[in-house]
Amino acid sequence: MRWPGRVLALLLTVVLLLFQAEQAAGGALERAMLGKSQIVDLTHTVGERAFLPAGQERARAEASGEGDPSSNLQRLPSVGELGTHLSLPANVLKGKPTVAKMPPRDLLAHAVVVDIAAKVAEAADYRATAEDLRAWERRNGRIPKGSVVLFHTGWARRWNDPVRYLNLDAQGVARVPGISPGAAAFLVGEREIRGVGLDSFVPEVVPGPHGGEDALHHLLYAGKWQLANLANLDRLPSKGTKLVVAPLRLDAGSAPARVIAILP
Repeated sequence: MRWPGRVLALLLTVVLLLFQAEQAAGGALERAMLGKSQIVDLTHTVGERAFLPAGQERARAEASGEGDPSSNLQRLPSVGELGTHLSLPANVLKGKPTVAKMPPRDLLAHAVVVDIAAKVAEAADYRATAEDLRAWERRNGRIPKGSVVLFHTGWARRWNDPVRYLNLDAQGVARVPGISPGAAAFLVGEREIRGVGLDSFVPEVVPGPHGGEDALHHLLYAGKWQLANLANLDRLPSKGTKLVVAPLRLDAGSAPARVIAILP
């Protein structure tokens, strides 16, 4: 049977488009393995020596209110928490899957990068807003459902200077960038993201009438996970990055993680 020229051309076009779609959807890892895609390690190096110098141990103890049960000051992260790590809703909610019980496919994700470094340079404890997210969408399109939103704050440049990285004020409160409650509500309620990531750390906050919870903790309560202490976010494009998150398989709500970005 002889196919009419137009039909044959149409069939060939469909086959070519399907092939290209398959390559685009499933070929990122293969291209990276062949050296055809750029790979960026988003993980900080943690040496054998504790991150906090001796002078900061006292400040951390005072800021966390050790020995003072009435204190509502922020609890700063432990040395283990100051590496690049993944936190899950199991950190704050009983009965949620631990890191060990995460389906492996959940450790692969699309990522977008929202750059707020210029605003953080003006105010160290700047919180990304819903308007920052809408401005990103006006330039790049809608944030995809199920993606991880990475916030580039520029804080990673402080990593090798523990005093500047913790950035404690006179009251022992860490002044570090994050996201606002409005931004968290927007991402959870209107964009159905999988999680967020930051190149800064997330100070714990003592709940209570004089304390409170950071918006990032509200994301955990909403079932979203978070990556903290990321590196090299300035090397990623605004969209198109694939993430490979490889945490230690701990039966806990959080774990240190190696985070790899595969660029488009």
